[in-house]
Amino acid sequence: MNYFIFIPLIFLLIIDVYFFQSNNNYFNKIFFGFPILKYTYWVLSVTIYLILLYHSYDYQNESKFVNIKPFIFSLIFVIYISKFVGLFPLIIDDTIRLFKLCFNFFQSENNTLDVSRLKFLKNSSLIITASIFFLLTYGMLINRYRFKINTQTIKIKNWPKFLNDFKIVHISDLHLGSFESRDKLEEAVEIINSQNPDLILFTGDLVNNSYTEALPYKKSLQKLKSKYGNFSVLGNHDYGDYIGLKRNSEQWKSNFKNLINLQKECGFNLLMNESIEIKSKGYSFNLVGVENWGAGNFNKDGDIDKAIENINLKLPTILMSHDPSHWREIILEYKYPIDLQLSGHTHGMQFGIEIPNFKWSPAKYRYREWAGLYKNNNKQIYVNRGLGHLGYTGRVGILPDISVLKIKNEI
Repeated sequence: MNYFIFIPLIFLLIIDVYFFQSNNNYFNKIFFGFPILKYTYWVLSVTIYLILLYHSYDYQNESKFVNIKPFIFSLIFVIYISKFVGLFPLIIDDTIRLFKLCFNFFQSENNTLDVSRLKFLKNSSLIITASIFFLLTYGMLINRYRFKINTQTIKIKNWPKFLNDFKIVHISDLHLGSFESRDKLEEAVEIINSQNPDLILFTGDLVNNSYTEALPYKKSLQKLKSKYGNFSVLGNHDYGDYIGLKRNSEQWKSNFKNLINLQKECGFNLLMNESIEIKSKGYSFNLVGVENWGAGNFNKDGDIDKAIENINLKLPTILMSHDPSHWREIILEYKYPIDLQLSGHTHGMQFGIEIPNFKWSPAKYRYREWAGLYKNNNKQIYVNRGLGHLGYTGRVGILPDISVLKIKNEI
């Protein structure tokens, strides 16, 4: 048993008690001679505690690769984040009441202030809680697999004119351990193939932790078709580093080896700090793929020097690198001009606003390049918003992304 689980459980209990006591006049209402809402509230809360306790024990004693149903834990997250945000009007109300109590302490009985809860703030708490709950639940039930085609024209200065409108379908962050629907993945594959792509480029995070997560989806991914091949690189989650295994352990090595083999079985040509020359209509460009390189504490297995050892310096170059921070930290000042980097990783935080001429997400406070196309002089980066999801099994505002990139010569 992981006894540290009791810390978040105590925190959740505090939220439950505070929220219940602050709204007890609603929860204690009688229906058919019985306080249904009160008992429903606490039965649901206790059930959630038991689920968390069970899976804490399950994780420690059965398998480091245990596949806990992501939808269940997302629903728990939605319930408690809704309650937590809904507490803020109640905290404001209690702060006001505290000041009133302090004031009353120094006043006579005939000159005291009413310390009952303010109805406006109490109602605001319930409205905010309900709004967040329904918004995030909608993101889980509806937006989770509502794939969106994002079309982008990208101009590269030395791109061959005879390859104008070369079509790349860029996908990223499948996170198949969270996908839970073969039919929906088949739907995404059909959409991708309908674009008749010249290349399909996948910029990493096939799984969450273990290669086994992708096994049920292998046949679906084998159906991806393009004229000049399907290529991939590794994302930070593909290394299996988040389950407490040491890289020199046999279990880690076995998982990593199987994942690399599985990428090939799925039809991807995996580029691991290497390059290939893509030829079309008698013209060529360099496609470079590096292992994951991320700023901060993320692994830095990517080696751009090794990856470009054998490239033709006269040709335009497209780099596949999972983490967009690689671009600003290394590629922008790199000795060899990388014309375009393709990345993923951010998921657009799976939450935000994206309308014509405006986009916002909390992701922007962590990554300066978090979704779409960015330019700096002659260097560009395109960041895919991710096709799958991680953690929260839904999306609000930032939909699952199938990016169709049309490459043109910049005159």
